[in-house]
Amino acid sequence: MIFNTRHPKKRFLYAITGGKYLGELFVYIEKTKDNFSFLSLPDMKIREVPQDKFDFGIDNKIIDIVEKLPPKVYDVCVKQYSKNK
Repeated sequence: MIFNTRHPKKRFLYAITGGKYLGELFVYIEKTKDNFSFLSLPDMKIREVPQDKFDFGIDNKIIDIVEKLPPKVYDVCVKQYSKNK
C-alpha cells in the first residue's frame, strides 16, 4: 500500500483509536533496527511498534494521522524522548 510507504513520518502525530494504547497520541521520533519509536502522549512514554503492527493499525483504522507538529513542539517531544531513553 502506497500510504504505508510514506508513514510514519517525523513530526507527525498519530491517534490510537483502538487496542492496548487506545486514547494515546504517538509522536513519531525515529526508526530503530526492527521498530518505529514513538513518544506517547500524554504519558510521555516511549512506545516501540514493529512495522507490521503499524501497517496493520493504518490498514484497519486503528491508527489515524492527526497532524504535522510545529517544529518547536516536535523539538520538545524529541527532548523528552531523549531524556526518557
